[in-house]
Amino acid sequence: MLGVYNYTVVLTYVGMLFSFAGIHFVFSNNDRSFILALLCLMIAGVMDMFDGKVASTKKNRTPSEKLFGIQIDSMADIISYGVFPSLIVYKLAIGDKQYPIDHPWQARIVICICALYLLSALIRLSYFNVDEMERQNKTTESRHEYRGLPVTSVAVILPAVFIISYFLGNSRPPIQAAALLLVIMAVAFITPFKMLKPHLIGKTVLILIGVIELTMLLLGKAYCVSSADTDPSIVFENEATIEEIKTKSEEAF
Repeated sequence: MLGVYNYTVVLTYVGMLFSFAGIHFVFSNNDRSFILALLCLMIAGVMDMFDGKVASTKKNRTPSEKLFGIQIDSMADIISYGVFPSLIVYKLAIGDKQYPIDHPWQARIVICICALYLLSALIRLSYFNVDEMERQNKTTESRHEYRGLPVTSVAVILPAVFIISYFLGNSRPPIQAAALLLVIMAVAFITPFKMLKPHLIGKTVLILIGVIELTMLLLGKAYCVSSADTDPSIVFENEATIEEIKTKSEEAF
């Protein structure tokens, strides 16, 4: 068959499939849709963290296999850290029955931000492909630094926005904060500052942060809960949301 199917690309393939599952949860009516989507995003980030290290253990890779690895990694990344995060914020922008959009112009602005974020991720990944192929033609050493912010960083930063919003007591999804985050990250993707590539200690710290984020999501129960509405689309189960539901019920009587 066309393509590469050895263990060097397994994590890349698995990470992309988790991202697709996350996209499904974003648009599903599952009562835990957002926490499941964020979980898939974080798992995809872990897969990407180690796929390069796993690939480097195979010493007899052909030039074609190396080039395929570069291409497939970036193609998977544009889905996992470009399309997927932008759709999470896009879903918040279009609203639903539980959280209708008060200002349509705001939704249009957020949708444009999602598009620009995706474009910046695409430009960065395309640039990285060219830069990496040129670098490998000059040296066999591993990369020690990045230029600009890696797109995979969204797998850690975006869940943190939801966690912070929840523990601040917000009863609505953090649409403004998430949109602002996408703007900042889009600029950082294509800004040529130097950033050290995380190695064992750095990756360990990132994994620890991910575990803490996952624990806080589970403890906070930051997902949809049952309500009197027919559309179970509440994102956060906290005191502010519960009080809001009680107030609406009392007003109805």
